[in-house]
Amino acid sequence: MRLITSCVLAAVLGVVSGLWPDIRARMHAPAAHAAEHPAMAQVLAPPQWPAPKPGTWQLSYQRHGDGLPPVVDRIATQDKVVFITIDDGWEHDTRFVDIVRTQRVPILVFLTDQAARTGYEYFWALQHAGAPIEDHTMDHAAPYNDMRRLSSAAQHRQICDSADIYAHQYGRRPEIFRPPGGSYDQVTRTAARDCGMKSVVTWSIEFYNGLSGKLARMDGGSDLRAGDIILMHFRPGLARDFQRLLTWIRQAGLRPAALENYLPRSLGGKAAG
Repeated sequence: MRLITSCVLAAVLGVVSGLWPDIRARMHAPAAHAAEHPAMAQVLAPPQWPAPKPGTWQLSYQRHGDGLPPVVDRIATQDKVVFITIDDGWEHDTRFVDIVRTQRVPILVFLTDQAARTGYEYFWALQHAGAPIEDHTMDHAAPYNDMRRLSSAAQHRQICDSADIYAHQYGRRPEIFRPPGGSYDQVTRTAARDCGMKSVVTWSIEFYNGLSGKLARMDGGSDLRAGDIILMHFRPGLARDFQRLLTWIRQAGLRPAALENYLPRSLGGKAAG
């Protein structure tokens, strides 16, 4: 049954790929035109994830008082939740889309356009499975993979150009930026602000999927904790490794939640504030 489902999903993605120019045009059509096809709109609408109760969480970030986007690396919450984020976009595993869609797992995607451009329609499918698309630069800040080594103009191009592309491709301009390697400086945060980013989101624990297969906390250790922002990448074996991560999360007495519901609108999320 799983094989059949994956094959069907692959076929759907193939059709979407062929119809992508028309689909994208319809996404940007006036609302009145969309209202003519309510059934299709309902089918394509991404799921809505449960919002946390007021008073059960607060942001964990340094307040610089400089008016630039703050850097968020975890959420301080009483809820037994973690937040899965996935970077880059090189691997286009249809089985992974099927898991996210059928198991209703909230994730947040940070795309690098150099990787994503070979399969924009794949991430459209993920977006409509409930995964918002956010900004992770044009080419991972090549050749250094470190925003701090780029000029101010180059940092602006990395963030602004990719945000423009995703706005065109997916009908929504990103408002959250993730710097390659988690490296940033004040110039990066200034460029992020100028490009419309409201926050910079890093992570508290990384799952080295497709590599060592291990978990590593930024503060030491390998245990999953409530409020963790987990980093993964689009690498070979993504569906298999994602299932493994979900097992670890359950064993820790936790569940995945939508990070955007724990970020206020002022920081690019959906929560009040």
